[in-house]
Amino acid sequence: MNRYPFKTKPYAHQLEGIRHCFKQFRNGHGAALLFEPRTGKSKTAIDVVGALYLKAGVRRVLIIAPNRVMGTWVEQFHVHCPVIAQTIIWDRKGRKTTLPRDMGAYDIQVVITNFEAFGTPGRRTKSGRRSKANGRFKVRKMIRDWLRDEPGVCIVDEGHKIKNPSGKAASMIVSMRDDFMFRLLLTGTPITKARRAHDIFMLWQWVNAERFESWGPTVDAFKNHIGKWTNRNGFPQWLRARQSGMADLQRGIHKDGMVVRRDDCFDLPAVMPDRIIPVPLQESAQAYNDMAEEMVHELEDGLIAEASIPLVVTLRLLQICGGHVGVMDDATAKSIAYEVGREKMRALEELLVEETLENEEHVVIAAKFKAELNDITALCNRLQIDVHTLRGGMRRDATDAAIRAFRRRTGRATVMLVQPDAASLGIDLSTASHMIWYSLTPSWVNWTQCCDRIALSGKANTFTYLQVPHSVDSLLYASLQDDTDVSKRILTHPKELLLK
Repeated sequence: MNRYPFKTKPYAHQLEGIRHCFKQFRNGHGAALLFEPRTGKSKTAIDVVGALYLKAGVRRVLIIAPNRVMGTWVEQFHVHCPVIAQTIIWDRKGRKTTLPRDMGAYDIQVVITNFEAFGTPGRRTKSGRRSKANGRFKVRKMIRDWLRDEPGVCIVDEGHKIKNPSGKAASMIVSMRDDFMFRLLLTGTPITKARRAHDIFMLWQWVNAERFESWGPTVDAFKNHIGKWTNRNGFPQWLRARQSGMADLQRGIHKDGMVVRRDDCFDLPAVMPDRIIPVPLQESAQAYNDMAEEMVHELEDGLIAEASIPLVVTLRLLQICGGHVGVMDDATAKSIAYEVGREKMRALEELLVEETLENEEHVVIAAKFKAELNDITALCNRLQIDVHTLRGGMRRDATDAAIRAFRRRTGRATVMLVQPDAASLGIDLSTASHMIWYSLTPSWVNWTQCCDRIALSGKANTFTYLQVPHSVDSLLYASLQDDTDVSKRILTHPKELLLK
């Protein structure tokens, strides 16, 4: 790649990723970049696109991505692509018109759409069937008309979203495999658990369907090759892995995919040891103990044993650690957040005053609950700190605007306030190198991906946790560190929920 005119300097693993993609393309296969979040797989993919244009004249690019990160791809092409690219956001509104084939003075045309485009059914006809004249079938036809047998490249971002073989979007995307001469799949989390290793089946139908075809044509054959299963109550249950099958799977994945772990990228910015700030409960202690003792009593008596209950317990106690508890409003019959204490809010205010304001730094604050987001926003406003928010339910254009505003280097203290579940995919917050966790998410995937939003800041990353000692806070933190099942731990050791 010495003659390729990089617009931004690549890391060593990104150079290797580009070489890997072209090796796969020469063999007639797609390529998978299995880079851990924030190791720069989008830049790598963009340089692959630029090189395909310069080397093979490929001008048409389709990117399928989560709705929330479509705007991020536009920005990434502007930052990293050395050729002149026309980027088209092809969302629900954009899909009302056909794709333009005329590129004018642009070198390449990049169409960015979302997974929903391939999952939306057609209108129901009088016969009760779904029409193929609209919905996902129309989308596929429009893409094929746009290509018109020209060589094209298709990138499936966060490719683990097509893991479900019965999913309409996954099946429709895979059905376009032969329409694109060059195929890329990007994901940092292809497999989250050993018993979910069969998620690779559908991903590899896109990358290279020949790789595992000797195991059988169906996902059931794939599952039986890598694991031993049994049927309980009419549903398949995982028993254990087949070591030989797992070894076959690992070899196959590494032939078509390049795996990059952040710890192996020695030229990436370092990560500092976690900083735990203990926040003992004072005014909230009674509310926490009352709730914890009630839950422990019910769990120990076996009155509640459903799998979802430990998660409910975790969320309720986490709310109290953050200063609120949900109560029913008799007038509206809706749950409202009632404030029971401000211990964490005072600790956060001290951090913001002594560090963020003093150093005029950009910082990301993660908080799970709406009441916490509202209180933190009010705190930042009172301290005259610029604050931008990413939370569930926001429109994509509002999300893009918040990210652009946060990334501007204004010389002022600035906070990006995020809900972990809303900021765990494809969002670049690398203007900051410091993240404060006000409250944690029980999801290991969302926690790690949210942390990785600041990984490419160019500085050593710092993570600060406001934590109530010997509580559900510390229990959840320990579970996330080891990727253990917090629900199972609560069921087997419920007294760990009690304050000590």
